[in-house]
Amino acid sequence: MAAGDQIQDTDYNTLQDKAQLLLGTGSGSRGYGQTVITSDVFDGNIITSAQWTALRNDILSIRVHQDGNTPVAGTVAKGSPIDYAIISNYNTLLTQADANRFNIGAGQSTVSSKATQSVTATWNTQAQAVLTVTFSNANDGRYFFNSGGKIRVSGSRTGGSATSQNNAWTNFLANIGTISFGAAASSLINYYDLTNSYQTYYQTALSTPYSANYFQLAARCDVADNSTGTATQLLIRITLRDDHVPIGAGPDSADGTLSLLVEELKASGALYPTGTWNITSPTYSLSSITTT
Repeated sequence: MAAGDQIQDTDYNTLQDKAQLLLGTGSGSRGYGQTVITSDVFDGNIITSAQWTALRNDILSIRVHQDGNTPVAGTVAKGSPIDYAIISNYNTLLTQADANRFNIGAGQSTVSSKATQSVTATWNTQAQAVLTVTFSNANDGRYFFNSGGKIRVSGSRTGGSATSQNNAWTNFLANIGTISFGAAASSLINYYDLTNSYQTYYQTALSTPYSANYFQLAARCDVADNSTGTATQLLIRITLRDDHVPIGAGPDSADGTLSLLVEELKASGALYPTGTWNITSPTYSLSSITTT
């Protein structure tokens, strides 16, 4: 298409289909599950300025959610001819939106605490707990993760003996902070990579002389292959492993109080021209921390 060419219904429908795939039900890793205010037009019908405005609003709902700010999106005035630049502008915005579909902009999410567990014990092999996350249906899971939702895990250790290993675990957990699990591609595992076997998506070790000790997060789901987002439940296994072998006599253990915190980051914000994002949270159940 070039400047001066007649706008075809397919020009509008191609853009609308891209917007609907991202903002609406979609499929697999595309689809936010939000209200789409546009629909396809039919051959021979006039595309009204109101329909162009509605398409612009669907694009704004997507891009403001992803970027946290309003993009430059052209407008169509009633009675004015459609400039090809509008088609190009909208197509560019939607192409970028698809590439960045798991992004969530500043001010477009809420964070809330969902589960905690603590144990006061002595352990010298490992401390472990399992988080069970359950969605009402597979689409709710897709919408949660596709819209940038994340499950966040953090840990801390306090009290106990004044030993170098206790201090090492305390400082280590404080330094790694909060670890997030979501749908965006990573060097390890994301939501759409899950199977019904545990896969490690985060692991890092303490510093010397405790470099044999590590913190590990592994996840699995209730289907053999979640590449299309059919899971309704995922489990995250949280492991603090102590493989350090002491040199000489003396105990090799950690004690005091070990605590785990699970948080949810979920999409929020405004839809355009009216309304707000509606993402359904899963339920969270964190097992007791077992120590050996």
